[in-house]
Amino acid sequence: MQLKLKYLMMTLTLLPLAAAASEHAAEGGTDIVARSINFLIFAAILYYLIADKIKAWFAERRTGIANQLTEIEEKLNSVKEEKELALKEAEAAKQKAVELIEIAKKEAEALEAKIESDAKREAEQLKKSLQERMDIEEKKMAKSVVSEVIDEMFESGKIALSNEDFVNIIKKKVA
Repeated sequence: MQLKLKYLMMTLTLLPLAAAASEHAAEGGTDIVARSINFLIFAAILYYLIADKIKAWFAERRTGIANQLTEIEEKLNSVKEEKELALKEAEAAKQKAVELIEIAKKEAEALEAKIESDAKREAEQLKKSLQERMDIEEKKMAKSVVSEVIDEMFESGKIALSNEDFVNIIKKKVA
């Protein structure tokens, strides 16, 4: 209904202008004023007919751009939050790494001390067992030398021991 009314108004407005424009041209005058008025009327009618559509399109465009900006801001904020979280995690990881290095150093020192003490203890045990073996070997050698000397002496008859001396020697050995 409103569209029909618009067309009717446009037709009624343009008819008198068209008649006035043709009258001046016939007399040999210029029709610049009439043409300007016709153009302004045409522009007004055109504005009247499509202004709402253009306004709606621009409003829709404006809301679309605003929505895109809102989405971009939300993404930017989420990226900033993720970045801050990642930085916090990286800092925590650095501190954890420093703690792990300190723990590893302490464990290495403790392990070094344990290995050193075990090595010292083992070296002392080896020295002790070596000394015992040397003592045992020394006693064996002494016994064999004494045994050889005694055997030689008995065989050669150079030594004459009485039974009492022989018993005393055996008592010393047993004691």
